[in-house]
Amino acid sequence: MLQRKEKNIFKRKMNTRGDATDIILFIVLILFLGISFIVGIFFNDIIKDVISTTQLNETSPASGMVSQLETFTTSTVQNAFVVIFGFLVIGVMISAFLVRVHPAFIFIWIIFLAVALFTSVFLANTYQAFIETEALSSIASQQTAMNWILQHLVLITLAVGALSMVITFSRAFGGSMGGVSDV
Repeated sequence: MLQRKEKNIFKRKMNTRGDATDIILFIVLILFLGISFIVGIFFNDIIKDVISTTQLNETSPASGMVSQLETFTTSTVQNAFVVIFGFLVIGVMISAFLVRVHPAFIFIWIIFLAVALFTSVFLANTYQAFIETEALSSIASQQTAMNWILQHLVLITLAVGALSMVITFSRAFGGSMGGVSDV
């Protein structure tokens, strides 16, 4: 009896049930990440100004610290945002590939995509209003990739959501993929 139970444990498939809310989580994470990076750059600029204008500037490593902070705020943050954005898109696609959904649920996925698009309009407008504040406008103008992604969040949400639906339901309609059986 014990051996039979152990065999059933090993025969069980990995629970690969996903849900259609991945795309909503994706857009919320992107907005949170963008706003967090802009706020981080704001505080980084304050630290840079303190180092530049106080007696700390008289030390020999101060000029190197100021240049490193400048590099961090201009290119490092922007590159990190693009890499994290890419990993989130890849994560949504992998999640869509692992999900097994009955084709009857396509309407629910379409509804969730519509809700995600509707939400992304408000989130993109929120980001736009956030970066247009007087204190953050000069900082945000340096972050071209981040601004482009978050200002085109609706189109990106549509593209990522539609592609994830195609991946999910092509597997549901087509049976197995890549020679892997669905048994």
